[in-house]
Amino acid sequence: MVILSVMYLNHCINRPIKILLKTAIFIAVFSLFSESKAQEYNNWLLSDGTILNFNTSPATIICNENNSNTALINYTVSLSDENGKLILYGFLDHSNPQASYVLKNADHQDLVVKEKPNPRNVIGCKLPQGGYCIAAVFRTGTKYIGELYVYIFDKNGNLENEVIYKEGNYSFFIDFVRVDDFMALVAYRNNQIETYKLTSDGCYLWNSSELLLDMFIFQTQVPFDIEHSLDNTTTIATTMGIAYVLSFNKNNGEVDIIHRFESNRFGTMSFSPTGKYFLIIDDDKLKGFKYSKDFDFVLDNPEIIYALPSQNKDVVCNNCWEMAVGVDGKLYIHELLTDSIKVLDGIESGNITKTIIQADCLQYGYFPRIPRTAENQGCMVSVHFDNATVCYGEPLKIIISGTAPFEVSYTLDGELKTIKTDNTEYQIDNIPGSYKLTKITDSKGCEIEPDNNNSAEILPKLQKLTITHESN
Repeated sequence: MVILSVMYLNHCINRPIKILLKTAIFIAVFSLFSESKAQEYNNWLLSDGTILNFNTSPATIICNENNSNTALINYTVSLSDENGKLILYGFLDHSNPQASYVLKNADHQDLVVKEKPNPRNVIGCKLPQGGYCIAAVFRTGTKYIGELYVYIFDKNGNLENEVIYKEGNYSFFIDFVRVDDFMALVAYRNNQIETYKLTSDGCYLWNSSELLLDMFIFQTQVPFDIEHSLDNTTTIATTMGIAYVLSFNKNNGEVDIIHRFESNRFGTMSFSPTGKYFLIIDDDKLKGFKYSKDFDFVLDNPEIIYALPSQNKDVVCNNCWEMAVGVDGKLYIHELLTDSIKVLDGIESGNITKTIIQADCLQYGYFPRIPRTAENQGCMVSVHFDNATVCYGEPLKIIISGTAPFEVSYTLDGELKTIKTDNTEYQIDNIPGSYKLTKITDSKGCEIEPDNNNSAEILPKLQKLTITHESN
C-alpha cells in the first residue's frame, strides 16, 4: 500500500529565536516525480526536495540539484500505485494573482481547479478496494467558513465522485484511518467529530461524536502532528502545546477522548517499528514508553532514554526534530536545518545502534507521514482467550495469530508460565484458577502485550454430594 500524507513546514530560520512549527501539509517538488518515484512507499520526498531512497538500508540521500526552496511552500499532496507510478498530485497554484488549488493526473492534466480556495489542509490516501481519495478543507466566502471536499478517483486516477459538505465550519483537523477493508475519513466541526465511510460507492456519514476539542477551533492555519497506533484504534493529535489521545471504534466509527495533555513534549512523536513503544523526542533525547491503549504511562518515567545531542547547544527545541520509521524497520531522526540523519536500529531490543547518513543538500527534511499498519511491518501477532469463565472440565483455549512458532507467557494465580507452540489454538491444562495472558512473540520477533480478552478463569471442581444423614 502506497500512501503519502501531505505535510507543510513552517521553516525555522533562526532556531534560537523562532521555534520550528510543523503542520500536516507535506511539501513536494513536482519536477522530481517522473524521475525519482519519490512518492513510492519505499522512497520519501522530503520538504527541501531531497529524497530518501529505501532501496538501500539505511536509506540513501539523493539530492536534487535544480531544487529551489523558495517554491516549496504549498499545500501539496501526491499519490502513487504499488510500483511507485505517479497517479495524482495537487498543489496551491500561485501562477495567477487569485491563486487556485489544482488536482492533476500523471499526464499533468487538470482534474479539479478550485479558485480562491484558502486551504486549511489537504490529505490523500489509497483505498483498499481500489482507487484513491483526496480530502481537503477550503475556507470560502467572506467569513472563511471551512468546507469539506472529498474527491474519489478510480485506480487509473480518473475523477469518479465529488462530495462537498458545507454545513458547519470544518477545522484543519482531517485524517484517514484504515478500518479493515475500507478507509474512514475523520473530520472536526462544530464541537463534533464526524467519521465517513469511503467505499466504492462514495462517501457516507458513519458516525458523529459530540466532542469539544479546544485545540481544533482555531480559524487560522496552525501547526499540528498526527500519529496512529499500528492497529489504527488510537490517534494522537497535537498542536500549540495540547495533545489529544483519541480512541477510534472500528465497529461503529465512534471517536472518544482517552487523554488530554497540556505539554510540548509531543511535538515530535512516532510508534516503534512493531508498535511496542510510543516514542517522543524531549529535551534532545529519544524517550520511549510501553504502549497501552489506555495511554496511562508517566511522561517523567520513560523506559527508553537515548541521547540525541543537538547541534545547537543554546536552546532545547522539541519541535525542531523529525522522526519516522522507515520501510526497513529503522527509526530515522533528523534535526531541522542540519545536513545529517541519525538512523537507529534495535529500538525495541534495548541494544540500540546508530548510523549517520549525510548530504549537503539536506536542510529541512520534513518526513512524509506514510500510514503504517502491522501488516505493512510484517507483524500480525495477537493472542486472546476464547472464553472469560469456564467450568472445571470444560476447555479453555488460547487463540493465536501471527507467524509460527509462538511463545506465549501467562500467569496462573500470579505465577508466571510460558508455552511454546506451532498451533494457532492451544488448550490450557484443566487446572482451576485465574489466568492472565502477558505476552506473545512470534518467529518474526513481533511481540505484544495483549490488553483485550486477556483474562480468564477455570472454576473449581464441584465436589460430589453425599448424603450423611437421612431424617425420618
